[in-house]
Amino acid sequence: MHVTHEVLTGHPVGELARVAEHALAVVVGRRGRGGYTGMRIGSVAHGLLHRAHYPVITVPTG
Repeated sequence: MHVTHEVLTGHPVGELARVAEHALAVVVGRRGRGGYTGMRIGSVAHGLLHRAHYPVITVPTG
């Protein structure tokens, strides 16, 4: 397995989708900071679910 660390600028959904284009999956936290209180996942995870062509794995934070 190959793991990299990189600091990117730009919109999180677009950047994650771009750099993970050839990934087997992407893992993101599911704690949303905006939206409404009943939201189960954050906006980044939600955006990736609609844009990614690979599995998006969400994990609880904290």
